[in-house]
Amino acid sequence: MYHKILADGAFVVSSICVLAAMAGWLVEDIWLASSQWMLLAIFLLLVAIFVKMNTEDDEKLIKTYAKKRKSGGVK
Repeated sequence: MYHKILADGAFVVSSICVLAAMAGWLVEDIWLASSQWMLLAIFLLLVAIFVKMNTEDDEKLIKTYAKKRKSGGVK
């Protein structure tokens, strides 16, 4: 569940960065230049993709840890 929230959040912020880049290109720069907003958007989009790709592996680890904890193997 944490992975979905993180990936969705990164995607939403990435979309906002694209809008800020468009506003900076059309009107006036907002704190960063338009190219910097696009770089930030690309970075956050890659983070969202990376988190989505690693979700399955991390969920397997969490399930394994939970099983060990229930059996008393991990304190």
